[in-house]
Amino acid sequence: MAIQKPEPLVIGNKAFYTLTSYGPVDVEVHVVRTTDEEVGLAIQTLVREAGGTEKDLADPAWVASHFDGLEDEQRLREQTRAYLSSLSEDSAEEQKANACLDALAERLCQSVPAAQVSQVKDALFQDIAQQIATTGQPVEAVLAQMGMRPDQLDSMLQSEAVKEAEHEAALDAYASEKKIKVDETELPHLLQLSPTDAQALIARAKAAGQMDQLVDAARRTKALEAVVSECHCTYVQETEAEAKKRLGEVAAVMQHREELARKAASAAEKDSDSPAGSGANGSSGLKLV
Repeated sequence: MAIQKPEPLVIGNKAFYTLTSYGPVDVEVHVVRTTDEEVGLAIQTLVREAGGTEKDLADPAWVASHFDGLEDEQRLREQTRAYLSSLSEDSAEEQKANACLDALAERLCQSVPAAQVSQVKDALFQDIAQQIATTGQPVEAVLAQMGMRPDQLDSMLQSEAVKEAEHEAALDAYASEKKIKVDETELPHLLQLSPTDAQALIARAKAAGQMDQLVDAARRTKALEAVVSECHCTYVQETEAEAKKRLGEVAAVMQHREELARKAASAAEKDSDSPAGSGANGSSGLKLV
């Protein structure tokens, strides 16, 4: 049975958290193997998107004319493998950061208040709603293409909000204990913005009275950098059998999504042919619980 943690001390609008330990965290990272099959699938996609066939791939002149700086199939394969390997390395580092966040959050001595989780959940939903709006499709249609019901989306957002809120709380506790400070000169790096964009964001934050929130976000990033740099990380290389299983699962998921997309498109076409149609009032009906 999970132990119910107490809520944090709140002074004004600021919650204060503590951790059971502030030492280096121990994490394990799974490193994806770049296989010949994966390279081959990527090559097929590149050639198809370039309007070619397997026969064209064997023609050095065709390869050179469609892929700048690559004189033949062998060079294309080498570059593709190098690119996929770099993606694997990037993914491993992202896993490392996420694993550090999870490990740090496990050390929280307090629970995050439901109101804070709700705020994070609302922000996550708004981000998704804005992304869906750019597609010009109804929310339900996009969810159907993903194989997801509205209630499943709500459950997913709730879980993600709890995790994100706990990550932020743990980083705040770590930054406070380590006395991590941030000044404006560090903001471009910590916010991953160009100096010009950072200055524009700072100006907007000051005008809106939100500079404290901006600095808090940057301080969490700085704290995470410290946690990651000090962590004890074990890298575990994916085996050939695991890689084969992974590729099979990816292929199955892609096939399933394609089938769902076809069904959704067919349903939308039938719906548009209906005199009454659906969603005539412009409402998606999707609400957060």
